[in-house]
Amino acid sequence: LMSAGVMLLLTLQMNIFTSCNDDMPAESYYTFTGEMLDDYLKNREQFSMFRQVVERAGYMNVLHSRGKYVMFPPTNDAMYTYMAEHHYASLNDIPDAVCDTLARGHLADAVGTDYNTDQVLLQMGSIVNWLDIHYLTFEMSGDKVDKDNLPYMIVNSNSNIINTLKNDSCENGMVHPVDRVILPATDLGGDFLNSKRGDISIFYEICRLTGMLEEDKLNRPYEDVTYMERVNSDPSKYPDPWPENIQSGFANEHYRLKRPDRRLQGYTIFAVTDEVFKKQYSIDAADLDAAIDNVYDLAVELYSPVAEDMGITSEDRARYWKKDKEAYKNPKNPLNMFISYHILDRRFTSLEKFINLWGTNTLYADPTEWVNTMLEHSSMKIERVYQSVDRYVEQSGDYYLNHAAETDHSSRVRGAKVTVPADNLGLNCSLYYVDRILAYDTEMRTNVMNTRIRTDFMTLWPELTTNDIRLNGSPFMVGANTYDIDETYPAGKNYYMPVGYLDNVSINDDAIFFVMRPHNTFYGWGGDEINFLGPSYDVTFRIPSLPSGNYEVRIGISGGHDTRGVAQIYFDGRPQGIPIDMRLMIDDPSIGGKLPGDLGNDDEAIMENNQTLKNNGFYRGPRSMFHIYGGAATKYQTPPPVFMAGEMGRFDNIRENYRIVICKVDITGDEYHTIRVRSVYSSAAGAAFMLDYLELVPSTICGVDGFGEDLY
Repeated sequence: LMSAGVMLLLTLQMNIFTSCNDDMPAESYYTFTGEMLDDYLKNREQFSMFRQVVERAGYMNVLHSRGKYVMFPPTNDAMYTYMAEHHYASLNDIPDAVCDTLARGHLADAVGTDYNTDQVLLQMGSIVNWLDIHYLTFEMSGDKVDKDNLPYMIVNSNSNIINTLKNDSCENGMVHPVDRVILPATDLGGDFLNSKRGDISIFYEICRLTGMLEEDKLNRPYEDVTYMERVNSDPSKYPDPWPENIQSGFANEHYRLKRPDRRLQGYTIFAVTDEVFKKQYSIDAADLDAAIDNVYDLAVELYSPVAEDMGITSEDRARYWKKDKEAYKNPKNPLNMFISYHILDRRFTSLEKFINLWGTNTLYADPTEWVNTMLEHSSMKIERVYQSVDRYVEQSGDYYLNHAAETDHSSRVRGAKVTVPADNLGLNCSLYYVDRILAYDTEMRTNVMNTRIRTDFMTLWPELTTNDIRLNGSPFMVGANTYDIDETYPAGKNYYMPVGYLDNVSINDDAIFFVMRPHNTFYGWGGDEINFLGPSYDVTFRIPSLPSGNYEVRIGISGGHDTRGVAQIYFDGRPQGIPIDMRLMIDDPSIGGKLPGDLGNDDEAIMENNQTLKNNGFYRGPRSMFHIYGGAATKYQTPPPVFMAGEMGRFDNIRENYRIVICKVDITGDEYHTIRVRSVYSSAAGAAFMLDYLELVPSTICGVDGFGEDLY
């Protein structure tokens, strides 16, 4: 694999020398031809049909230009298959506009990232092709193998990168030939689901009856055009990039922040297939009216016990809990609640985008996130499950929803396994299949959620996921590129969030809401973080929904630097304790922490110090989190990497990493709750208040009393 330093050097050389690849290490690419991308197509007969498509679209000159691109050319056999499926007798029958779409759909820019290995493609998860908002997604499954029994890298769930031809390099990019034409998504959610009715007729009919297919829901436009109208009306208020380099964390780190180019809107749909309805619940799609009645009855059974905690009154039940086409459209109707919980308020374009896999030691914990759904006041657990955590999981590394391993405070819940259907991307949505129904029912709320709910702050705002701001770029680009001051963003983009870009957030005009891309050598969980900067930042935001109960609220940080901030924290508008000073390390006398290494790794001494920390309102960093030492960065590009002592640092043994208890508070399940961060540091203009991850822990299980909730 190419080292991060070499990748940077090559990126710079491409703009200077006429032949950028002559000095590349031999291991960087599988082959070297000296060709440009247009020469690649011209010199290989098996791509002659795609070459003609590109010629008609007028992009051959672009493919001969200096730059960095990645091309996924379909073979002639793939083109013949496409033409037969779309009833084109010859290439001449394909309209010019379609040629343009086909050409751009197989081409992407590769500024700063060489998409030259399976590991890099998997790490990226998805990239934007030349169709602008359309994605190419990447996944690998052992179910699809070639004649040599090697797994395929699958593009957009349907096209396989040909193993014997992939990873070919040209002067200006990489080539990964595919065995089927990659089709762009063109349908909004309602029309897209309609195209899948053969598999999900019951699910589709419920969406139709409940109004989910209307223009304010799944058929909502994929882009909020008013955002760019605001930008264009007052460009000085929305500079791109931010006019100053931004300092964060360490004094020698400065970043160039980009403004989001667009404000896309989208959804993730977890559909229950007709096969699952019949096999698991004896509900048959052959009689659709009866099937809907049966699902309604099932929804009543699931939501009756929790209705009151979700704010549904007896009057609501009398008015809306009925089998009636008008009642179905009300969000308090059981059928509406049922389907709403299967739809997320953001778009995950691939499985790899579900969770930031970097930095979780799967010997101790599964990589997990918690996100809101379209059902009011509800949350869903997304988890990649490993046998080291749950020995009963069917296949280690599969994705599950609302799964729970057996612990001292919860029983095992299998949850719903996620699979990816062919062609799962609509214009504003992504579709996945689940092998069980999903519900925010008693089992979910009292068992699955009776745990330490830890989530990356990056997942609190749907816009970051839908607009590819979260998890963009390559976390393995370190060294000089770490600071990202080059406006071409060679390793990925860091962003600032303009006022009004994020829903359910209040940002004062003096604040800079800084979203840092992942860097795998950073002390933050997953290598990314949210930072608030400015002379007097004041930001208020929602936290994930929870069942009613008493919770301990914590935030995880990487502190200990003079360039960190000091802020007063509020919960639901009420100040909590004294201001938090992020300039302190865990061994500051006011915190009282000692590292396990300093205590001789004596378990009894460590537990005693844990109690001291808790008494002072702190916990050490989790044992299940780690960061990588810079020199080893390129050795672990297949996520999640295995923890290696001596090359990676555990958060529980790092002075900068610890958790702060904000408060213990009663939470009600039918309300949204907020955290406010207000600067009280007079020198805060250059000091960042860092948000890494949030922990919401039922008070009945938090602590240091034996089962280790706080240790991992």
